[in-house]
Amino acid sequence: MISIHVQILLIMLFWNSDCQIIPRIEECGLSCSQGIHCKSKPSSGIFNSFCHNAPASLSSVVLKSMKISTVMKCVQGSPCSLHLNVKGTLSLDENIRGLEICSFSLDTQQSQCINVRFARKKSKMLNGKKVQVQFNCIEVNVAQHIYVTMKTVPNYCEVKLSQEYYVEAGKFDYNVDKARKIISVNVSNFLRDQDYYVRLCHKWFTCEDVGAFAVVKGKESVKSVSLKYSQLLPCLCIEGWLAIPDARRIQLCPFENGKYYTKELWDNIVYNPATQTLAWEPACPVLVTVNLCRLMKSNHHCEDIQNSSKNSAEKVKYSRVDTHPRLCMK
Repeated sequence: MISIHVQILLIMLFWNSDCQIIPRIEECGLSCSQGIHCKSKPSSGIFNSFCHNAPASLSSVVLKSMKISTVMKCVQGSPCSLHLNVKGTLSLDENIRGLEICSFSLDTQQSQCINVRFARKKSKMLNGKKVQVQFNCIEVNVAQHIYVTMKTVPNYCEVKLSQEYYVEAGKFDYNVDKARKIISVNVSNFLRDQDYYVRLCHKWFTCEDVGAFAVVKGKESVKSVSLKYSQLLPCLCIEGWLAIPDARRIQLCPFENGKYYTKELWDNIVYNPATQTLAWEPACPVLVTVNLCRLMKSNHHCEDIQNSSKNSAEKVKYSRVDTHPRLCMK
């Protein structure tokens, strides 16, 4: 049996999880800062679709910092619904009467537009001041791909904000029982009449299955599931998605920071005496530099074997390797 000492220089590949908490509201509406009275009305978007040349005095950055998020409107006795929450900042100008906010679904090709008007007397007094406009009455569905625009009224060319947005739902909380090798996952912030799928997976280029997925029933009071794992590896992730066609999946990879690193990640070294092949295959995606070396008796330093260095993100294999008690992989 070969005694192999392993030292591996690693650059870990990390992935971002996209878990967001969806705020709940009881009423949707329009609000404007600076004490400005503003009101909204539905718009077809047709009359404001053609742009005009902006006056020379109008700044090209009169509109800026549009932010989009999702809110969940929940009224007692009725199902919850998802709405876009659109915030934008406008510098008041005598040439601007208001804003138009439009959402266009890239899935259904349907659009919704609203026209926001300011009280002219108050806005003239605050000419040049910045006002924040917030509107959250555009109803959307989970997994929708939305294109949102914000224009001035009148519509001036080159004065426009636009952004693509994916409507998401779902938040994970988890607990690890290392003794039983179980991860308990609680799912919140998704629509009550929708089921939700949860699974464990290993994150490589895609997230590969680790066992079967579990179902969280939307109409049941218990919103948690228990998932068994074999090893707590840095690429072990929790993945969830709504039980609807083409739902986008969100992932949480809680072990990627090294808190739960186990020796199994590095110990998968195999020597095949029949083929004289020495190989190491990572259990998670890592970028490695590997050398064969000889362990010196005098100072326990491992001296690199010439031309044995390999750089790899996957399996590392050496052929025609003779067995020796001081042969190491570094």
